Amino acid sequence: MPNVKKRRLQGVAAVLAAGTGYALMSILVKRAFQIGLGPIQVIALQSWIASILLLIYAVFFKREIFRVTFQMLWILVLQGLVGTLGTSLLYAYSLKFLPVSVAILLLYLYPGLVLVTGVVIWNKRVGRQELIAFFLTLAGTTLASGIFSGVGGVAVLGIVLGLAGAMAYAAFNILGEIALAKVSPLVVMCFTQWACAIALLVILKGDIMSIPWQNAQIWETGLLLATVASIIPFYMILVGIERLGADQAAILSTFELPMTFIMAAVFLNEFPTGDQWIGGSVVMCGILLLNWGSKGEQSNEKALYKKRSD
Repeated sequence: MPNVKKRRLQGVAAVLAAGTGYALMSILVKRAFQIGLGPIQVIALQSWIASILLLIYAVFFKREIFRVTFQMLWILVLQGLVGTLGTSLLYAYSLKFLPVSVAILLLYLYPGLVLVTGVVIWNKRVGRQELIAFFLTLAGTTLASGIFSGVGGVAVLGIVLGLAGAMAYAAFNILGEIALAKVSPLVVMCFTQWACAIALLVILKGDIMSIPWQNAQIWETGLLLATVASIIPFYMILVGIERLGADQAAILSTFELPMTFIMAAVFLNEFPTGDQWIGGSVVMCGILLLNWGSKGEQSNEKALYKKRSD
């Protein structure tokens, strides 16, 4: 039982750390926009630098990363294209048609998609506390998104793009859980990042000079995006999925939302509204409830841990 508790705490800490990193990414992306980059350029800058750093690390320190089966390679490539690249592009372009509040709301529907997929495809059992926690986080993200403040004239194309982004992020979590049953989080992170980087080269037709590399601010922002806001939280969320499962990791990752409010206030002097503070508090209640697992859930975790250890 102590090992089960330890694994659970590690998973919770990893997901919360990932949420903090991804919240910081929003600040850095805004900074990148201010120095003249467009959405796809920001994604390419982040992905290319992260991929180069991971490739250097793998070649010199972890060559066993390259030893994956052909079947696993396809899963990792699919996760990189649909999950990593798909989520980033779809969310970025949904912002062309939607207010940020609606785009965020649509993206945060992905925990529900993960839960539904787990129940329908793998016949997962969802406990009462998990369901309550899910509905609390869903209600919290809905309130915090600001949608009740009044949003009109929402474009249908924007809604489609936002929902597709949520589906892509759900796919990232689900494929991550499949991959992590056989390979380490480090392997998953490397191959999905490389797949994303190569796909961006194709999309941009090899025009790497579309990014003004001569600008020192570009390098500073890119390195922060690639490390603090990409590699580290990417690895942490995969560790969380490995320790907790995709469904619980998805619910916990909504911690990113209240953390984004705090960072926006600190770094951008953008203070949340009353609805956003209340919504963020409801999300945190859901996170706390999720971690007060029942004895039955703890027994299931123990069995799962024993199965993975065998």
